[in-house]
Amino acid sequence: MMKPLEGGGLFWYHIPELVYQRHIIMKKKGRDGFFAGILAACIFLAVSGCGRAPQRGAVLATIGDTKITVSDFNERIANLPARYRDIVRKRKGEYLQGLVNDTLLYQEAVRKNIHKDKDVQKVIEEAKKKILIARMLKDEVDDVINVTEEDIRDFYNSNRNKYMSPEVMRVSHILLPSKEEAENILEELAGGACFEDMARAKSVDPTAQQAGDIGYFPRGQLMPEFEDACARLDIGEISGVVKTKLGYHIIKLTDRRNPQIRPLEQVTDSIKSHLRTIKRQKLFNELLERLRQSTTVEIDEDALSMQESGN
Repeated sequence: MMKPLEGGGLFWYHIPELVYQRHIIMKKKGRDGFFAGILAACIFLAVSGCGRAPQRGAVLATIGDTKITVSDFNERIANLPARYRDIVRKRKGEYLQGLVNDTLLYQEAVRKNIHKDKDVQKVIEEAKKKILIARMLKDEVDDVINVTEEDIRDFYNSNRNKYMSPEVMRVSHILLPSKEEAENILEELAGGACFEDMARAKSVDPTAQQAGDIGYFPRGQLMPEFEDACARLDIGEISGVVKTKLGYHIIKLTDRRNPQIRPLEQVTDSIKSHLRTIKRQKLFNELLERLRQSTTVEIDEDALSMQESGN
Protein backbone atom coordinates (compact mmCIF):
# COMPACT_ATOMS: atom_id res chain seq x y z
CA MET A 1 0.00 0.00 0.00
CA MET A 2 1.24 3.49 -0.78
CA LYS A 3 2.62 5.18 2.30
CA PRO A 4 0.47 8.19 3.32
CA LEU A 5 2.18 11.53 3.17
CA GLU A 6 3.42 13.08 6.36
CA GLY A 7 0.68 14.89 8.21
CA GLY A 8 -2.17 13.79 5.98
CA GLY A 9 -3.90 11.09 4.01
CA LEU A 10 -4.26 10.11 0.39
CA PHE A 11 -5.96 13.38 -0.45
CA TRP A 12 -2.61 14.91 -1.32
CA TYR A 13 -1.64 12.29 -3.89
CA HIS A 14 -3.68 13.62 -6.77
CA ILE A 15 -1.94 17.00 -6.66
CA PRO A 16 1.71 16.16 -5.89
CA GLU A 17 2.89 19.78 -5.96
CA LEU A 18 0.59 20.49 -3.04
CA VAL A 19 2.83 18.38 -0.83
CA TYR A 20 5.45 21.11 -0.92
CA GLN A 21 2.87 23.86 -0.56
CA ARG A 22 1.30 22.07 2.38
CA HIS A 23 4.59 21.89 4.25
CA ILE A 24 4.96 25.64 3.78
CA ILE A 25 1.40 26.21 4.96
CA MET A 26 1.83 24.04 8.03
CA LYS A 27 5.06 25.84 8.95
CA LYS A 28 3.58 29.31 8.57
CA LYS A 29 0.40 28.35 10.46
CA GLY A 30 -1.06 31.73 9.60
CA ARG A 31 -3.98 32.75 7.43
CA ASP A 32 -1.67 34.44 4.92
CA GLY A 33 0.46 31.33 4.66
CA PHE A 34 -2.58 29.15 4.14
CA PHE A 35 -4.00 31.26 1.34
CA ALA A 36 -0.58 31.69 -0.29
CA GLY A 37 -0.31 27.92 -0.53
CA ILE A 38 -3.80 27.57 -1.97
CA LEU A 39 -3.05 30.32 -4.50
CA ALA A 40 0.13 28.60 -5.69
CA ALA A 41 -1.76 25.32 -6.02
CA CYS A 42 -4.49 26.96 -8.09
CA ILE A 43 -1.94 28.43 -10.48
CA PHE A 44 -0.29 25.05 -10.90
CA LEU A 45 -3.62 23.39 -11.67
CA ALA A 46 -4.69 25.99 -14.19
CA VAL A 47 -1.46 26.29 -16.16
CA SER A 48 -0.63 22.58 -16.21
CA GLY A 49 -4.15 21.64 -17.28
CA CYS A 50 -4.96 19.65 -14.16
CA GLY A 51 -8.26 21.37 -13.58
CA ARG A 52 -11.52 19.45 -13.57
CA ALA A 53 -12.35 18.23 -17.09
CA PRO A 54 -15.87 17.68 -18.42
CA GLN A 55 -17.22 14.42 -17.03
CA ARG A 56 -18.01 11.87 -19.73
CA GLY A 57 -17.91 8.12 -20.21
CA ALA A 58 -18.35 5.30 -17.73
CA VAL A 59 -18.66 6.33 -14.09
CA LEU A 60 -15.73 5.22 -11.94
CA ALA A 61 -16.90 6.62 -8.61
CA THR A 62 -19.88 8.51 -7.22
CA ILE A 63 -19.51 10.82 -4.23
CA GLY A 64 -22.90 12.23 -3.32
CA ASP A 65 -24.03 14.10 -6.43
CA THR A 66 -20.55 14.19 -7.94
CA LYS A 67 -19.35 11.59 -10.43
CA ILE A 68 -15.78 10.75 -11.45
CA THR A 69 -15.76 9.20 -14.90
CA VAL A 70 -13.14 6.94 -16.42
CA SER A 71 -12.20 9.57 -18.99
CA ASP A 72 -11.97 12.29 -16.33
CA PHE A 73 -9.81 10.01 -14.18
CA ASN A 74 -7.44 9.11 -17.02
CA GLU A 75 -7.19 12.72 -18.14
CA ARG A 76 -6.18 13.79 -14.65
CA ILE A 77 -3.43 11.18 -14.63
CA ALA A 78 -2.25 12.19 -18.12
CA ASN A 79 -1.95 15.81 -16.97
CA LEU A 80 0.24 15.00 -13.98
CA PRO A 81 3.96 15.91 -14.16
CA ALA A 82 5.93 13.10 -15.78
CA ARG A 83 7.82 12.29 -12.58
CA TYR A 84 4.53 11.37 -10.86
CA ARG A 85 2.56 9.94 -13.77
CA ASP A 86 4.20 6.52 -13.89
CA ILE A 87 3.91 6.09 -10.12
CA VAL A 88 0.22 6.96 -10.10
CA ARG A 89 -0.51 4.63 -13.03
CA LYS A 90 0.75 1.75 -10.91
CA ARG A 91 -1.40 2.82 -7.94
CA LYS A 92 -4.64 3.93 -9.50
CA GLY A 93 -6.79 2.64 -6.66
CA GLU A 94 -5.04 4.80 -4.11
CA TYR A 95 -5.05 7.76 -6.48
CA LEU A 96 -8.81 7.39 -6.89
CA GLN A 97 -9.20 7.34 -3.11
CA GLY A 98 -7.32 10.64 -3.07
CA LEU A 99 -9.83 12.12 -5.52
CA VAL A 100 -12.71 10.80 -3.43
CA ASN A 101 -11.25 12.34 -0.28
CA ASP A 102 -10.74 15.61 -2.13
CA THR A 103 -14.36 15.64 -3.28
CA LEU A 104 -15.69 14.84 0.19
CA LEU A 105 -13.68 17.68 1.71
CA TYR A 106 -14.74 20.09 -1.02
CA GLN A 107 -18.41 19.21 -0.58
CA GLU A 108 -18.12 19.73 3.17
CA ALA A 109 -16.40 23.11 2.66
CA VAL A 110 -19.22 24.23 0.36
CA ARG A 111 -21.85 22.94 2.79
CA LYS A 112 -20.28 25.14 5.46
CA ASN A 113 -20.29 28.13 3.05
CA ILE A 114 -16.54 28.53 3.31
CA HIS A 115 -16.53 29.67 -0.32
CA LYS A 116 -18.47 32.74 0.80
CA ASP A 117 -15.87 33.76 3.36
CA LYS A 118 -14.39 37.16 2.46
CA ASP A 119 -10.80 35.99 2.87
CA VAL A 120 -11.49 32.99 0.66
CA GLN A 121 -13.11 35.18 -1.97
CA LYS A 122 -10.07 37.48 -1.91
CA VAL A 123 -7.64 34.63 -2.51
CA ILE A 124 -9.87 33.20 -5.24
CA GLU A 125 -9.83 36.57 -6.98
CA GLU A 126 -6.05 36.79 -6.59
CA ALA A 127 -5.73 33.24 -7.90
CA LYS A 128 -7.85 34.15 -10.90
CA LYS A 129 -5.54 37.07 -11.69
CA LYS A 130 -2.39 34.97 -11.36
CA ILE A 131 -3.88 32.14 -13.41
CA LEU A 132 -4.79 34.50 -16.24
CA ILE A 133 -1.34 36.07 -16.17
CA ALA A 134 0.34 32.69 -16.23
CA ARG A 135 -1.81 31.49 -19.12
CA MET A 136 -1.20 34.67 -21.11
CA LEU A 137 2.57 34.36 -20.60
CA LYS A 138 2.38 30.76 -21.72
CA ASP A 139 0.51 31.78 -24.89
CA GLU A 140 2.43 34.98 -25.62
CA VAL A 141 5.92 33.98 -24.50
CA ASP A 142 6.63 30.32 -23.77
CA ASP A 143 4.66 28.83 -26.67
CA VAL A 144 6.18 31.14 -29.27
CA ILE A 145 9.82 30.54 -28.33
CA ASN A 146 11.59 28.73 -31.13
CA VAL A 147 15.22 27.71 -30.80
CA THR A 148 16.42 26.34 -34.13
CA GLU A 149 19.37 24.10 -34.90
CA GLU A 150 20.95 27.08 -36.62
CA ASP A 151 20.56 29.16 -33.44
CA ILE A 152 22.31 26.44 -31.45
CA ARG A 153 25.09 26.01 -33.97
CA ASP A 154 25.69 29.79 -34.24
CA PHE A 155 25.88 30.17 -30.48
CA TYR A 156 28.25 27.22 -30.24
CA ASN A 157 30.57 28.62 -32.90
CA SER A 158 30.52 32.08 -31.33
CA ASN A 159 31.25 30.80 -27.84
CA ARG A 160 33.62 27.90 -28.43
CA ASN A 161 35.82 28.97 -25.53
CA LYS A 162 32.92 28.21 -23.16
CA TYR A 163 32.90 24.59 -24.26
CA MET A 164 36.57 23.78 -23.96
CA SER A 165 37.48 20.87 -21.74
CA PRO A 166 40.54 21.80 -19.60
CA GLU A 167 44.00 20.32 -19.91
CA VAL A 168 44.24 17.14 -17.87
CA MET A 169 47.29 15.25 -16.66
CA ARG A 170 47.76 11.68 -15.57
CA VAL A 171 50.47 10.93 -13.07
CA SER A 172 51.76 8.20 -10.82
CA HIS A 173 53.61 8.96 -7.60
CA ILE A 174 55.51 7.41 -4.75
CA LEU A 175 54.80 8.94 -1.35
CA LEU A 176 57.40 8.62 1.42
CA PRO A 177 57.24 9.89 5.02
CA SER A 178 60.74 11.41 5.00
CA LYS A 179 62.95 13.31 2.59
CA GLU A 180 65.82 10.88 3.15
CA GLU A 181 63.70 7.89 2.12
CA ALA A 182 62.45 9.78 -0.94
CA GLU A 183 66.02 10.63 -2.00
CA ASN A 184 67.05 6.99 -1.62
CA ILE A 185 64.16 5.87 -3.85
CA LEU A 186 65.11 8.57 -6.37
CA GLU A 187 68.64 7.15 -6.55
CA GLU A 188 67.29 3.65 -7.17
CA LEU A 189 65.08 4.97 -9.98
CA ALA A 190 68.08 6.75 -11.51
CA GLY A 191 69.89 3.42 -11.42
CA GLY A 192 67.19 1.76 -13.51
CA ALA A 193 64.64 0.54 -10.96
CA CYS A 194 61.05 0.25 -12.25
CA PHE A 195 58.91 3.18 -11.05
CA GLU A 196 55.73 1.09 -10.86
CA ASP A 197 57.42 -1.67 -8.85
CA MET A 198 58.91 0.86 -6.45
CA ALA A 199 55.50 2.50 -6.02
CA ARG A 200 53.89 -0.81 -5.12
CA ALA A 201 56.64 -1.71 -2.69
CA LYS A 202 57.54 1.60 -1.06
CA SER A 203 54.74 4.15 -1.36
CA VAL A 204 52.69 4.80 1.78
CA ASP A 205 49.81 6.21 -0.28
CA PRO A 206 46.70 4.06 -0.99
CA THR A 207 47.48 4.42 -4.70
CA ALA A 208 50.38 2.03 -4.16
CA GLN A 209 47.94 -0.75 -5.05
CA GLN A 210 47.63 0.81 -8.53
CA ALA A 211 51.39 1.28 -8.90
CA GLY A 212 50.97 4.87 -7.72
CA ASP A 213 48.52 5.83 -10.49
CA ILE A 214 46.38 8.81 -9.53
CA GLY A 215 44.50 8.95 -12.84
CA TYR A 216 43.56 12.02 -14.88
CA PHE A 217 42.92 15.38 -13.22
CA PRO A 218 42.65 19.03 -14.29
CA ARG A 219 44.51 21.85 -12.62
CA GLY A 220 42.95 22.98 -9.36
CA GLN A 221 42.02 19.60 -7.91
CA LEU A 222 45.22 18.65 -6.11
CA MET A 223 47.71 20.49 -3.91
CA PRO A 224 49.30 23.43 -5.78
CA GLU A 225 52.89 22.36 -5.19
CA PHE A 226 52.08 18.87 -6.44
CA GLU A 227 50.33 20.18 -9.57
CA ASP A 228 53.11 22.67 -10.30
CA ALA A 229 55.64 19.85 -10.27
CA CYS A 230 53.43 17.79 -12.61
CA ALA A 231 53.03 20.71 -15.01
CA ARG A 232 56.81 21.01 -15.44
CA LEU A 233 57.24 17.39 -16.50
CA ASP A 234 57.26 15.88 -19.97
CA ILE A 235 55.42 12.62 -20.56
CA GLY A 236 57.50 9.79 -19.10
CA GLU A 237 59.68 12.13 -17.05
CA ILE A 238 60.23 11.63 -13.30
CA SER A 239 60.37 14.57 -10.90
CA GLY A 240 62.73 15.26 -8.07
CA VAL A 241 61.51 15.11 -4.47
CA VAL A 242 58.35 17.23 -4.03
CA LYS A 243 57.28 18.17 -0.50
CA THR A 244 53.61 18.60 0.43
CA LYS A 245 51.67 18.42 3.68
CA LEU A 246 51.23 14.68 3.03
CA GLY A 247 54.94 13.96 2.87
CA TYR A 248 57.55 13.61 0.13
CA HIS A 249 56.56 12.65 -3.41
CA ILE A 250 58.33 11.38 -6.48
CA ILE A 251 56.09 11.99 -9.48
CA LYS A 252 55.98 10.48 -12.96
CA LEU A 253 53.87 12.11 -15.69
CA THR A 254 52.29 9.32 -17.74
CA ASP A 255 49.97 11.33 -20.02
CA ARG A 256 48.80 14.84 -20.81
CA ARG A 257 45.71 15.84 -22.79
CA ASN A 258 45.54 19.34 -24.18
CA PRO A 259 42.34 21.41 -23.93
CA GLN A 260 39.72 20.22 -26.42
CA ILE A 261 36.40 21.65 -27.49
CA ARG A 262 33.45 19.52 -26.49
CA PRO A 263 31.46 18.20 -29.48
CA LEU A 264 28.27 20.11 -30.31
CA GLU A 265 26.09 17.07 -29.60
CA GLN A 266 27.35 17.00 -26.01
CA VAL A 267 26.30 20.58 -25.29
CA THR A 268 23.22 20.96 -27.50
CA ASP A 269 20.72 20.59 -24.65
CA SER A 270 22.45 23.11 -22.40
CA ILE A 271 22.75 25.63 -25.26
CA LYS A 272 19.10 25.17 -26.16
CA SER A 273 18.04 25.74 -22.56
CA HIS A 274 20.25 28.83 -22.34
CA LEU A 275 18.85 30.28 -25.57
CA ARG A 276 15.28 29.59 -24.46
CA THR A 277 15.94 31.53 -21.26
CA ILE A 278 17.37 34.45 -23.22
CA LYS A 279 14.47 34.48 -25.69
CA ARG A 280 11.91 34.12 -22.91
CA GLN A 281 13.30 37.15 -21.12
CA LYS A 282 13.41 39.15 -24.35
CA LEU A 283 9.81 38.32 -25.26
CA PHE A 284 8.64 39.05 -21.73
CA ASN A 285 10.38 42.44 -21.70
CA GLU A 286 8.94 43.32 -25.11
CA LEU A 287 5.44 42.36 -24.00
CA LEU A 288 5.73 44.41 -20.84
CA GLU A 289 7.13 47.39 -22.76
CA ARG A 290 4.21 47.27 -25.22
CA LEU A 291 1.74 47.25 -22.35
CA ARG A 292 3.48 50.14 -20.63
CA GLN A 293 3.52 52.14 -23.87
CA SER A 294 -0.19 51.60 -24.45
CA THR A 295 -1.32 52.17 -20.86
CA THR A 296 -1.01 55.17 -18.60
CA VAL A 297 0.91 54.25 -15.47
CA GLU A 298 1.33 56.82 -12.71
CA ILE A 299 3.27 56.31 -9.50
CA ASP A 300 3.11 58.77 -6.62
CA GLU A 301 6.79 58.98 -5.76
CA ASP A 302 6.14 60.91 -2.54
CA ALA A 303 3.72 58.29 -1.28
CA LEU A 304 6.14 55.55 -2.32
CA SER A 305 8.99 57.30 -0.50
CA MET A 306 6.90 57.47 2.67
CA GLN A 307 6.11 53.77 2.37
CA GLU A 308 9.76 52.89 1.90
CA SER A 309 10.94 55.05 4.79
CA GLY A 310 8.30 53.52 7.02
CA ASN A 311 9.20 49.98 5.90
